Amino acid sequence: MELLIISAGIAFNFLKRSVPGLLIGIFIAELLIERGIVEKVSFIGKPFVKLSNLPAECALTFATAFLNTRAANAMLVDFYREGKIGKRELYIASLMNAFPAMVRHWNSLIPVLLATLGRLGLLYFGILVFIGLIQTTVFAVAGKILIKNPRKISNPQKQMREKKPFKKVLRNALAKTKKTSIPILKTMVIVTYITALLIAVGFFNHLSDLVRNFAEFLPFSPEELSVALSAMAGSIAAYTLGANLLKAGLIGEKALIRALLLGSIFANITFLRVLIPYYVGLYGPKDGTKLMLISMTTRSVIILCIIAVMGVVL
Repeated sequence: MELLIISAGIAFNFLKRSVPGLLIGIFIAELLIERGIVEKVSFIGKPFVKLSNLPAECALTFATAFLNTRAANAMLVDFYREGKIGKRELYIASLMNAFPAMVRHWNSLIPVLLATLGRLGLLYFGILVFIGLIQTTVFAVAGKILIKNPRKISNPQKQMREKKPFKKVLRNALAKTKKTSIPILKTMVIVTYITALLIAVGFFNHLSDLVRNFAEFLPFSPEELSVALSAMAGSIAAYTLGANLLKAGLIGEKALIRALLLGSIFANITFLRVLIPYYVGLYGPKDGTKLMLISMTTRSVIILCIIAVMGVVL
């Protein structure tokens, strides 16, 4: 009984932080779409969408991802449920949002990176954005190969080019927010509680211990491993420790970047407690798990390739 109560507390704390952000994000995105603002900047995603053989309208969700990735993915799920795109298009379009999703974090990452690592922090953020760009390009090329007959869906923005009264815009945005959010929230609440149970029984702590034991056999210096493993406690912890080791002359700049990149892979274990409710809440248990694993694996492989290149070339 005590375990169930603890799990309920963990789930409530997660939901009270994530649900308002989800609802506000979807509402703002829908409001901007209703006003035709997102359509004006959708040209940003057109090269990737064209390369991937996705419907042209997916450029809209790609542009939205620069504002709110959850809202963009919720729009894709909506397209899928309405039969406007198939499952293959849903997967490719969702996975292609890696680049805008990374750029979207500039406001939370850059101040911290600048404060702890200075110009090296900016370089590290640039590398993270580059990784997101590679990831998006990889999935765009995969779409080119896998999507043989691109679909054409009616452009939902055509009717929105005419100026509408703000009350009507607001009403439409609220209605679409409700329609999109309710199915997501139903699944998210259930999955969040299950994830909270796993946290309460120490499942994720056990996974973290396994990673720490495995890390001892990796070809990195003790200083690099200490930074990488500290990322599992939080990115700020890794940046702070790395900055202190750099200042003390115990680690070089290149080694620190390698350590932070390795740490971003290790941190996936910690992020699972957030990623599972997010992906499964949006896409359902089967598709959500697949998308999460594909995204994490692809990003990890790209990062490992960059670490290997840094070790050989730089």
